Amino acid sequence: MKTAALNSDEMLESMVAEAVKQQTQIRSAVRDIMLKALQARELGLNQINNVVRSVTKGVNAGLGDKDDVEKVLADAVAGMDDALLKVVEANQVALTKLTEGGASFEESSLKKGLDELEKFEDRFRDGIQQGAQEAGARLKQQWASVLEKIPHGGTDTGERVVQTIAGYTQQTQEAMRQSREAGLKVAHTFAQNYATLVSGVLMGLSEAMQHGKPKPTKPKSK
Repeated sequence: MKTAALNSDEMLESMVAEAVKQQTQIRSAVRDIMLKALQARELGLNQINNVVRSVTKGVNAGLGDKDDVEKVLADAVAGMDDALLKVVEANQVALTKLTEGGASFEESSLKKGLDELEKFEDRFRDGIQQGAQEAGARLKQQWASVLEKIPHGGTDTGERVVQTIAGYTQQTQEAMRQSREAGLKVAHTFAQNYATLVSGVLMGLSEAMQHGKPKPTKPKSK
């Protein structure tokens, strides 16, 4: 699977649809495809919303005659949640780089990063709801039923966001007291390309996850 190909919403929908048709492990399939798509874009709220919407549309298209539709949808949501959790982790690393560089809570880049994180789960839900709009009435209701079972802040993404914001409110106040001129120059460099920094970190985290997978055992020669 080429990462560049997933820069297209239509291609993303197609790949998710095919994965849903063929895979029994819907959660991991959706997670892996969505991570590839996120790596191909400069990460921000709009792109995250677009990717979630496209993945949702792809799930709709791939359902076909599957019996347990609601379980497939729940697994797909869990896969999207797993992928977005990696994005939150990438943001945590990027925010750490900013605070280590001497950025204070008042730094526009740091505050912007935290503000965007706070909206992650809402954009996650919005993307699913938008992607479900073109589905039939019954399927829309099934998507709504899956979301209703997850309270706000109940996704792994939402929970990690709350923890991150709480931690950085304290950390950034400490950084403000300890900031130095040289450190602030470094922080401003990171600030100029924050979304690009997060994208690069996400790629590293995803590659580490892939490398951590057990290698398939080769059959012994007779």
